[in-house]
Amino acid sequence: MPLAEGDVFAGYTVVRQLGAGGMGEVYLVQHPRLPRYDALKILPVELTTDREYLERFNREADLVARLWHPHIVGVHDRGEYNGQFWITMDFVEGTDAAKLLQDCQGGGLPPEDVVRIVSGVADALDYAHSQGLLHRDVKPSNILLAQSNSKFSRALLADFGIARMAKDTAGLTATNMTVGTVAYAAPEQLMGTDLDGRADQYALAATAFHLLTGQQLFQHDNPAVVISNHLTASPPAIGDRIPELSGLGPAFERALAKSPADRFDTCTEFADAMAHGLTTAAHALGATDATVSALPSGKQPKHVSKGAGGSSRLRVALLVGGILAVLVGVAVGVGLFVANRDEPTAQRPPASPPVNTPVVPVVRIGADCDPLGAAGVAISGQQAYCSRLPSTGDHLWSVYQGAVPAPTATPDPTDQVYPAGIEEQVRVCVSQTGKTRLECRRDIRDGNLTGPA
Repeated sequence: MPLAEGDVFAGYTVVRQLGAGGMGEVYLVQHPRLPRYDALKILPVELTTDREYLERFNREADLVARLWHPHIVGVHDRGEYNGQFWITMDFVEGTDAAKLLQDCQGGGLPPEDVVRIVSGVADALDYAHSQGLLHRDVKPSNILLAQSNSKFSRALLADFGIARMAKDTAGLTATNMTVGTVAYAAPEQLMGTDLDGRADQYALAATAFHLLTGQQLFQHDNPAVVISNHLTASPPAIGDRIPELSGLGPAFERALAKSPADRFDTCTEFADAMAHGLTTAAHALGATDATVSALPSGKQPKHVSKGAGGSSRLRVALLVGGILAVLVGVAVGVGLFVANRDEPTAQRPPASPPVNTPVVPVVRIGADCDPLGAAGVAISGQQAYCSRLPSTGDHLWSVYQGAVPAPTATPDPTDQVYPAGIEEQVRVCVSQTGKTRLECRRDIRDGNLTGPA
């Protein structure tokens, strides 16, 4: 019988049930000593007689408890109570990517949202791989989306329930798919051969395809057909499903390669290729969009709205590309910005000496910049400027030209406060991009080390 509100289990007080399935029940609970809520998962009674399963359950809980990452649902404790095994983990207020897809009624999520989700999950997977762990079951329902003001603020990878050390391949066969879901499983996982992090990359790419198109990679009611297609069939081109996203084709083609050796080395490389392909696709649309040519040359771009739908997001990105083309006098691709030096971009007076065509850099909001007044474009597609932060006098990349407004984002009491200077940069990034503090710190660190791309 399910637990009711107010019931106490292993010291935890039940607030409400979050879900139930064949692998157990999950409850929102009040911690017995700390002022916080956890998610409590209780295994079915019938599993307590399966000693092999329980050994695996305890081993996996111990493995996952070693992980700490902002995009991984953390495990806190495990135990046995009244003959039932349980585990507690982070409670994430929000939804999951599978439920979000259902709300789209057969369509996909906005492309920029998918890139954010995939980037966070890719970072989490690479971290787990660096610790010697594979997830083995990446899919939309295992991606939780923390929500703030009805918009998701962070993607977290959940249910490392089949996570194992990378060298442990026992039980990983297509006939034992409690260890994975065939709709997203890599060919080598279905065949029961040795796995590494590139199997998770394949599953992440299959998940991303589903999130973008609203359709699984190889959709069929018969799992045997799906398995056969994973093993032998070429994956459908995403441009065939959504022509506007054809720029993402190379990223998916590589990440979904049948042989792991033909995939990206890391999941993050796939996420970066997706982000690059999205901005390239946006510019390809903008090249033939009449609204771009109709813009007055002095008009400044609006900031990208996080609440906009997929088509409006792409339109904002392509408008940014078009405006930048007017500003610098060349045709540039958002995120690519490789100028064609063989063709003049405008008529020049005969007496004027030839000049090099400028290349607009891809920059990270909040990172150091020089010289003051320089123009760039953020990874998101927003126009960026090398502006001055009045409080410190530092020159930072910002979506605002001239002076950087005082950042409104402040750290929570539990957040790490960075050293002076870096903390200001992080707050600027969080205020202007909506990214997390850790994501901003990483972007700024990379930007300060490498400079504009």
